[in-house]
Amino acid sequence: MKRTRLRAPAEGSQSLKSKHIALLTLLPFLVALAVYANTAHHAFVFDDFEIILDNPLIGNFDRLSKFALFLQEPWRSVTQLSYAMTRYFFGFDPKFYHGLNILVHGLNSVLVYFIALVLAKRWLPADRHCHFALAASLIFAVHPLHSEAVAYIWGGSSSLCAFFYFSTILLVLIGQTSNGRRRHIWQLLALLSGVLAWRAKEEAITLPIVISGLFVLTGSWRIAAGMLAIPVLLVASKWADLGRLYTRTMENQALVAAGLERTLPPDVYFLTHLKESVFYYLYRFVFPLDLNAEPQVEPVKHLLDPLLVLSVLILGGLVLWGVSTARKNPIVSFAILTLLMSPLISYAVMPLADVVAEHRVYIAGLGFSLLTAWFVTRKLRFTFVTLSAISLVMGVLTIERNKIWKNSLTLWKDVVAKSPRLARPHVNLAVAYEAHGRPDAALAEYRQALSINPRLSPAYVNMGAIYLLRNELTDCENALRKAAELSPSLPAPYIHLAILSTRKNSPHEALDFVDKAISLGDSFVARLTRGDVLYQMGRYDEALHEYDRAARLGPNLPEVRAKIDARLKRLGKGGPIR
Repeated sequence: MKRTRLRAPAEGSQSLKSKHIALLTLLPFLVALAVYANTAHHAFVFDDFEIILDNPLIGNFDRLSKFALFLQEPWRSVTQLSYAMTRYFFGFDPKFYHGLNILVHGLNSVLVYFIALVLAKRWLPADRHCHFALAASLIFAVHPLHSEAVAYIWGGSSSLCAFFYFSTILLVLIGQTSNGRRRHIWQLLALLSGVLAWRAKEEAITLPIVISGLFVLTGSWRIAAGMLAIPVLLVASKWADLGRLYTRTMENQALVAAGLERTLPPDVYFLTHLKESVFYYLYRFVFPLDLNAEPQVEPVKHLLDPLLVLSVLILGGLVLWGVSTARKNPIVSFAILTLLMSPLISYAVMPLADVVAEHRVYIAGLGFSLLTAWFVTRKLRFTFVTLSAISLVMGVLTIERNKIWKNSLTLWKDVVAKSPRLARPHVNLAVAYEAHGRPDAALAEYRQALSINPRLSPAYVNMGAIYLLRNELTDCENALRKAAELSPSLPAPYIHLAILSTRKNSPHEALDFVDKAISLGDSFVARLTRGDVLYQMGRYDEALHEYDRAARLGPNLPEVRAKIDARLKRLGKGGPIR
């Protein structure tokens, strides 16, 4: 009887525990979905237009047999494929892209739960296991610094990479506790997941370093040394592609041609990134306020810059803490490792036009969540109250932050208010005003941008387009010629000058302008404009040829097809094009 009584409660408690863990697993997923539910009906913003809507690879994905095309893409093929598949099944309705981002974030929160749970079972007392896992996953689910990676569709490249990144870590952890054939299966799955993480986004190059650190903390030194060889081999195998990417990124030719500043020199960029890793990223992990899609960053110009020195001391202190506590609190060491890897290693060595972008530290959020959970669960009697308060405050802040990403107007109003001395946000706000039918407000923002940077040719181009719509042809021509003078290698000013010339009934001059634009960069818009010019000249067969070229160059979108069809219809009727 005693044995029966002892066994029955054990089985019952195990069943109860399984149900308890299942419910705890579901909680961060539901919380993540609830916090980001207000982004479901947001619009496309910022780089979504160029990278998703105007991307022929995505726009022309009209059959599944084109799947193989993405395997040939050297960078972010998995991310681009996810957008192409969404487009294939749902078109370009933004709510489905936002829905994908929300779902991925929810799944990532679950992955954080299981990573934390496995680590807790290895390194923490039994009474802290579920508390630690729940705390880490909830903090990750609601942290406002993740808003850019979830509420902004293209920012989802980081959260998609994180899905495979976190999956790899979890599979490695499970594999460490398995034996025989099962261990090999888990290792193979981890390898596949790691490859997918790299194909989703290049910051996954830090993944072998994180896993190597994990093996060091578990005493597997030989495996750890082998893992460190992976990023070296990866860089060696992709050396040519990486070299071209580095050069293209550093030169930043397209934006420089448009009048924007050059990318910071590599040494200045590296030092500036070190400073911002502490004073922007780490600071906002702890105090997630004043978030900004394009913050004003002051470059570090000398090694004795006080903020740089303080940043190095703080980062050094974190590293020292991680090393010194490795035996006593290995979970803290692992948390510090994952916190520092993504923002420092991935981006400090690749000079980018924007030193700071919040979605880049989404993966680092795993480390911050683990570290915070360790603090929160040290005194279990205060865990529920503390975690509830943190989750509530951060959840409210995230919901409010999400509203900024509703559309281009709300986004760039926020950025201009926080970074008034940057020219690009004023240009982007002006474009948003144009899209909302407010040309006077747009002109005011363009003028403000030019007062900050007089060489910003896109501002002149867009002002010229507004003047053309108003039939203010003199102002239009002056603005467009100024743009062509500032950026003679950009096609846009010449395309607009060609349109202006057709309005002035000067088709030969228009043809010269559009041919100049095509020589600088062939495009759908340039070919469409050339067809219009040739039509005005009565050269209908040539116009038909240009419309055909435009159809091949443009993405397979309804609005693109409609523009071509309208011209073909008029061409068939022989009527004028307006």
